[in-house]
Amino acid sequence: MNSIRVKGGSMAEENVMSVNGGSAEEEIVESTDAQEEPTEEAQVTTTTEEAATAMASPPLRISTSQMGNEIVTLSDKHEEKRLTKRQLRRQAIQERRAKRREEKSHRIYAKKLKSRNNLNIKRKLLHAGFGFFFAFMNQIVPRETFVPAMAFLSTATFFVEVLRYRPGFGWMNHAMGIILGGTLRKHEMEGKFTGSFYYFLGVTVTAALYPTSAASLGICQLALADPSASYFGRQTKDVYWSRIENGFFGIGRNKGLLGFLGGALTCFPFNVYMLSKAKFAGEVTKQSIAVASLAMGLAGSFADLCVPSPALTMPKKIFGVPMLPFHLDDNIAVPIFSGYACTKIFDAIGWGADGVELAKYLWF
Repeated sequence: MNSIRVKGGSMAEENVMSVNGGSAEEEIVESTDAQEEPTEEAQVTTTTEEAATAMASPPLRISTSQMGNEIVTLSDKHEEKRLTKRQLRRQAIQERRAKRREEKSHRIYAKKLKSRNNLNIKRKLLHAGFGFFFAFMNQIVPRETFVPAMAFLSTATFFVEVLRYRPGFGWMNHAMGIILGGTLRKHEMEGKFTGSFYYFLGVTVTAALYPTSAASLGICQLALADPSASYFGRQTKDVYWSRIENGFFGIGRNKGLLGFLGGALTCFPFNVYMLSKAKFAGEVTKQSIAVASLAMGLAGSFADLCVPSPALTMPKKIFGVPMLPFHLDDNIAVPIFSGYACTKIFDAIGWGADGVELAKYLWF
């Protein structure tokens, strides 16, 4: 038998051909499985040409690391990195957009709100309700408790007003939009403080400065004179002779005399009823109660008349230093001036500044 052996390659390939002269029998044996262990007869030889060819060929892009049954190629890793970078860029863009939306949240709400020239009955009813509530609380809660509580509420509101225009606090504008809704005014979402801060501050200062009854009556003038004067002023805005165009050195600008009288007359019957339920240190008559009631109403309405519209606002900068957007607000002017007027009216009639004791619950 003649045998021809062909050996070569690095994968242990072996071809054997056997030729039997008498029977013309041919046998071909092939072993090409790379994972099968070579036999003792298998020999691996690498020629110089094969080695050079192996060194010249480019490396395969297959990593030697295996995790379970998966083989991770370098191309997969690069694709994963590209996806990760793309996701990070997308996330950064979304964060920037969310930040812009948050910074503009107050402007978004401002577009839905009405200006100060709108009647806004809901706001006036809310205004009156808060006034009666705080006057009632001033009567039943000891002064040592009520004043610090109102001071805390005013301080907390101040920080909310300052922070809600800062990045990261836009959620406060969302909350205010949900809670207060249409009772807000357009300018209160365009960089200005809301009337709530001045309202709370006015009640706090009034309760701290004056006797309890005078303070409660001053807060009640805020509850009634302010919204009623505004209502009658807008209803008679076409009566030109009653309008105060530029005011007296800015005082009373864009207000009306008919609005002033309407606010005073609205307070009058309410003041009469409350004083008729009160106790007095001096002599009291129906005429004195009527005079005091009308005078208190005129005082509250006059304080509202003196505040110009739009209000005087703090400059944005003073000597290059940014200022907070404070402005002269009737919510702080009316109760303080009215409470002061009550003490002087009581003195003039002969009751004394603290000689009037209102009913515990104001009306009974």
